[in-house]
Amino acid sequence: MSATLMRGVIEQIQTQAQQVSGPSNRLHTSRSDGLSFSDALLNSINEINKTQVESKEKTQQWMSGSSDIGLNDVMLAMQKSSISFSFGMQARNKMIGAYQEIMNTPV
Repeated sequence: MSATLMRGVIEQIQTQAQQVSGPSNRLHTSRSDGLSFSDALLNSINEINKTQVESKEKTQQWMSGSSDIGLNDVMLAMQKSSISFSFGMQARNKMIGAYQEIMNTPV
């Protein structure tokens, strides 16, 4: 699921929450630093992308014969990328499941 599509889903949730609770209440779950849920979600997606780009760059550097990149660095970067992507997919699946459950709840 792309970041744009996830942002659209979040905006739909916020719009529906505003319609139910009135215009003064927003669906932003604010933390102490003022970061909203949608901002935290987008930051997480950007971090996952960052680990994948880093893994790809290290792999390309190692394959081109760069002496400062070892195979262990490449493998570590690939594992970080894989784990972060798997975690992101699990979080996405949980959010979609929760969204579908909320949408199927009778009013």
